[in-house]
Amino acid sequence: MSATGRHIARIVLLGSALATGPVQAQLPLTIEELLIERRSLKLQTAFTYSNSDSPGAAAAGLAAAPSPVRQQQQMRASAVSSRVRYGLRHNLEINASATQARVAWHGAEGSGGDKQYSLALGANWLVSADGRTPALMLTAAVDVLETSWLQPGERYHGRTARLGAHIYRAIDPVVLSLAVSHEWRLSRDFASGTLEPGDVLALRPQVNFAVNHRVTLTGGVSWQRRAGDRFDGATIAGSRHQTGLAMGLGLLASERSTVFLDSHIATSGDSGARLTLEWLYRF
Repeated sequence: MSATGRHIARIVLLGSALATGPVQAQLPLTIEELLIERRSLKLQTAFTYSNSDSPGAAAAGLAAAPSPVRQQQQMRASAVSSRVRYGLRHNLEINASATQARVAWHGAEGSGGDKQYSLALGANWLVSADGRTPALMLTAAVDVLETSWLQPGERYHGRTARLGAHIYRAIDPVVLSLAVSHEWRLSRDFASGTLEPGDVLALRPQVNFAVNHRVTLTGGVSWQRRAGDRFDGATIAGSRHQTGLAMGLGLLASERSTVFLDSHIATSGDSGARLTLEWLYRF
């Protein structure tokens, strides 16, 4: 493996804790955000900041040693995303989103980082409403264009796709929900080889409590599994598991505007936290 390849491998290991953080939209904080309205236009804008500490593997260790030297590394990421949503029918919505992120890492071997962005197209389908059975919504999205901070000059098309399901039941004033998502990540070519990032499976049970018609409190847990990563056919990271605790707040700022605050703290796996501030506007 070349020196550049070893550097990429080390950073991929370091970035595993932020695998789904800055580059995709967060799950809804309240059920109202899930609702589809026919012939309506909505705009979502979010700012996300995350910080993670993890034991990164030294490049020399990856190249030659069966048990690489572990060194504490820190990674920070900030992202701004905007999504436009349009309701085609009462149970079908299409959307388009753009995300720009800045990733920076720091460790004993040095520091680095760069920007990346993505453009995605997606759809939400309300299979069944909340009635005799819990509501079920299916979501799908594909990144039609994306870049990587590991190699900003390269552009990738259709290399990341997501499929999800959101189940919820309202028991006034409480709403119980479960979000399930799977992200497929196809191989990406670098100057020194081919990176095959692992797929990501995530679960997020959550409880929403309506304090009044303007304020909703949320709380839940999360579980995530990321499959192993490969570079030029060589395994550079095995599968990883992580759990976390989520807490949030939804505030109805006006008749058309809602603000959400969501926090996530890792409780196992790599240590870290993520904070998201989101604004939803209905035209």
